[in-house]
Amino acid sequence: MAIYVKETGTKLVEPGGRRQHDGPQKGRTQSQWEGLETRYHCLMAECQALRDTLEELEESRNRYAVLYDYAPVGYATLDNQGRIKDINLAGASMFGMEPLKLIDMPMSAYVVKSDINLFLEHLRRCKQSNQKVSTELSLLSRNGRPVQVQLLSVPYSCSGGSALCYRTIFTDITESKLYKKEMARLDRLHLVGEMAAGIAHEIRNPMTTIRGFLQLFTENKDLSNYKGHLDLMIEELDRANSIISEFLSLARNRTVELKDQNLNTLIKNIFPLLQADGLVTDKSVELDLQDVPGLKLDGKEIRQLVHNLVRNGMEAMPSYETLIIRTYIENGEIVLAIVDRGGGIPLEIAEKIWTPFFTTKDTGTGLGLAVCYSIARRHNARIDFETGKGGTTFFVRFGIQEAHQRTFTCTPETA
Repeated sequence: MAIYVKETGTKLVEPGGRRQHDGPQKGRTQSQWEGLETRYHCLMAECQALRDTLEELEESRNRYAVLYDYAPVGYATLDNQGRIKDINLAGASMFGMEPLKLIDMPMSAYVVKSDINLFLEHLRRCKQSNQKVSTELSLLSRNGRPVQVQLLSVPYSCSGGSALCYRTIFTDITESKLYKKEMARLDRLHLVGEMAAGIAHEIRNPMTTIRGFLQLFTENKDLSNYKGHLDLMIEELDRANSIISEFLSLARNRTVELKDQNLNTLIKNIFPLLQADGLVTDKSVELDLQDVPGLKLDGKEIRQLVHNLVRNGMEAMPSYETLIIRTYIENGEIVLAIVDRGGGIPLEIAEKIWTPFFTTKDTGTGLGLAVCYSIARRHNARIDFETGKGGTTFFVRFGIQEAHQRTFTCTPETA
């Protein structure tokens, strides 16, 4: 006897315990089950694809974050008022601060005072043109030295289109500016050198003849009334000859005689002469020479370099002050330092001191430091300076790899 469900009349079990289903009902259930199973597998595949995509996005975001923070240029987002809303590590390092401390700070607070109007004009042009705008200006940094940068800003809509912001790139151009100045100075030196090599000797020949006749005239008793004038003419010719000698020192093709010598020994040899020059103006010179290796040097040129730097330092100092000549080793270089106690070099003059014929002296030629620069270059050395209200120090740095391995101790016997 079969068992029936009361509500539907469906026969479920027949005698013997076997389950019985209607044919159409069985087909629908099987079909639904297969559809759910297929859907389940599809959803699982989609979930896995989403997980893979999220992992790729996370990895891409991390790569972008690293590239953003450690890019060689600074990136920042500025709002309509010029406040910093976001900045990367490279950009923050130009200010000498951490990125978080710069957020919501007005960027104009970190612009050199003389360039603030230039920065505001940069934002105004960017807003009005709705295109990228480039401007060069200087930023303040914590070390006190301004950083020259090129700003490149592009406007875009932010806050859902209700506000205007600026994507800005900072590029540090300090070194490129210095490089351009250096190239311009080298071009000028090259031009002066070519002029010196071409005309200096030709000028000296007639001058030598004129000086010889003037000396003969001074011995002529009939011209004794003009002896003072003749002596003055000879002095001026000698001064012109000294200018030509310095002029020749700028020649690029000048031959140098490099020999194994010790810098301390050369300085000690001319020390009495430097002392005598100082005594005339009530100034003194002191030596502070540490043991340094020998170098390949042209003795005449190094003596001229030291004499020029010491003479400049003496002229910058008031009476009863002391100039110091130092030698030491620093960062793999042999350093010659000339330290004066003058009033320092003004900024507007410091940028021009290497320019040939630039001078602030009434009787100067403007070739002294240009000659020093050329001498240092011919010895593969670097020359620079530090200046302030307490005085100026000139540094000449010789590469230690140019030196001998043996160290010379500077004693009275070796001097």
